[in-house]
Amino acid sequence: EGGIIMAVSVMLSVDLNNVTSEARTKFYEELKTRLWVKLKLTTTWRAQFTEGATHAAAISTTKSDVEAAAKLAGITNYEAAASASDERPTEWKS
Repeated sequence: EGGIIMAVSVMLSVDLNNVTSEARTKFYEELKTRLWVKLKLTTTWRAQFTEGATHAAAISTTKSDVEAAAKLAGITNYEAAASASDERPTEWKS
């Protein structure tokens, strides 16, 4: 009670294995419609979930979003890793 409610951020990296550029584009567009933001890094995305969301719920939604984007794009072979945090990922470049 009385604590600060923080939004949950998720960083996601997805490797789409042996896919066409058309399938990759469809996959990316679907994640964008689900409010994911592609980082400048090749296969990395981030999303911010509503305040009060649990890390487990954010990861569950992340898995669902990736599965839906893959299905829409006809992709059956991919690998993904995601991490939930109370802070947005720190991005930098040289």
